[in-house]
Amino acid sequence: MREMKGSDIEWLGNIPANWDIHSLKRVLSTPITDGPHETPILYDEGIPFVSAESVKGGVINLDYKRGYISLEDHERFQRKVSPKKGDIFIVKSGATTGNIGLVITDQVFDIWSPLALVRGDSSIVEQEFLYYQLLSNIFRVQVEQGWSYGTQQNISMKALGTIKVMVPPLDEQKTIIKYLHNKCTQIDTIIAKEQSVIEKLQEYKQSIITETITKGLDSTINMKYSGFKWLGNIPINCNIHSLKKVLLTPITDGPHETPTLYDEGIPFVSAESVKGGIINLDYKRGYISLKDHERFQKKVSPRKGDIFIVKSGVTTGNIGIVTTDQVFDIWSPLALVRGDSSIVEQDFLYYQLLSNIFRVQVEQGWSYGTQQNIGMKVLGNIKVLIPPLESQKNIVKYLDNKCSNMDTVILKKQALIDKLTEYKKSLIYEVLTGKKEVPHV
Repeated sequence: MREMKGSDIEWLGNIPANWDIHSLKRVLSTPITDGPHETPILYDEGIPFVSAESVKGGVINLDYKRGYISLEDHERFQRKVSPKKGDIFIVKSGATTGNIGLVITDQVFDIWSPLALVRGDSSIVEQEFLYYQLLSNIFRVQVEQGWSYGTQQNISMKALGTIKVMVPPLDEQKTIIKYLHNKCTQIDTIIAKEQSVIEKLQEYKQSIITETITKGLDSTINMKYSGFKWLGNIPINCNIHSLKKVLLTPITDGPHETPTLYDEGIPFVSAESVKGGIINLDYKRGYISLKDHERFQKKVSPRKGDIFIVKSGVTTGNIGIVTTDQVFDIWSPLALVRGDSSIVEQDFLYYQLLSNIFRVQVEQGWSYGTQQNIGMKVLGNIKVLIPPLESQKNIVKYLDNKCSNMDTVILKKQALIDKLTEYKKSLIYEVLTGKKEVPHV
């Protein structure tokens, strides 16, 4: 049993006696630096330009780039931040604040302002050791204590710089890196396989939904040209309307003010609560007071069956249906869609908003400020297909049956991924706080 000492941090407890604790800014070779705050013109080719949505699975994934920028913008942006292999980037604003991504490529690219560079001083800390630490709850706990809210959650670079990190002797860091690399690789391999199955099922599900919504269930019915190249032919008994024309109430977003959050009260949700096509209250921001709730309900009063569209942030265009009678409130990134039952079945509208019919139009209509977003006026003008009500009911019944089987498999796969992810986090935390001693090999 090695000798331990108090860390003087209540949530951390004891750490090995030969370990130090430093502020993040004290172990870096360069100051924490974010990407340029200007919004460049994007092109179909050039230098890859990435933001928060490129942070996937702990790495910077260029498949999720925003687009490409010109050589002129690239040369200017590189003067502020010039990413290189091994660099770590922290998401400092938006729904994924606190997520981190490691650069695993030599490919040249540029970053935008929601990402901040962290580059360790090799005389103090191994970069890969720092990476594992920023993946752990040691970092996450402090990020959530330090972030603030404007129109979105964010954490300042000053707050990031004061976050505490563990600093063992360098030879012990190398031993820990080797141990965690082996263990995490095993876990990640299983997760990747399960995630691949989920993605294929989700793609298949979306293709079935899109095909059924656009073609209907009667293969003998005559077709007509929709008037839109991306949509093609549709059943002759199907009309096309703007979304706003088939709703019972105008599209309405949540209040734009930032309420005080508490440990109990009325659940308060935003974009991160939209999970797997539903509003999942397990991912709420926190709780608000009864006084704020009563005021917020005057603008939007969610009820079972309501559909909410994410209208800003990295998940813009995602939708979630309310499957609970529980009372809750929403924030400004979510917009309510409630169909007029004399025109459209709410579940039929839900499936349509899950389809590529909706997704294509969202991606054509969104814009960028500090994050991607789509205006409610643009949402209102999105085209939806409206067959007769009886056809809608038959389509809903058919899709309920088809999708429920796939959803069951997806949920089981996701539960396994969640369990493995939690185990990985727990393992990293135990090792990086010294509570689990790694044998020297």
